Amino acid sequence: MSFYRISGLLNRLLGGRVEQTLCARIAERSGVQCRFCLLMSRLIEPNHCALQLAKWHSIKDGKS
Repeated sequence: MSFYRISGLLNRLLGGRVEQTLCARIAERSGVQCRFCLLMSRLIEPNHCALQLAKWHSIKDGKS
């Protein structure tokens, strides 16, 4: 299972929206400079939460 799917599953379990990842949700609420996002930038990829947030906004805007 990919990290993207795990993040999405965790987000749903915590009451988040469908097709949104936990990383995007945290970045949306706390900003991309929060400690979680900085940790994900070091562990997963640079600017991971910002990228996930941008992806979430494009999905959300495409559905509207």
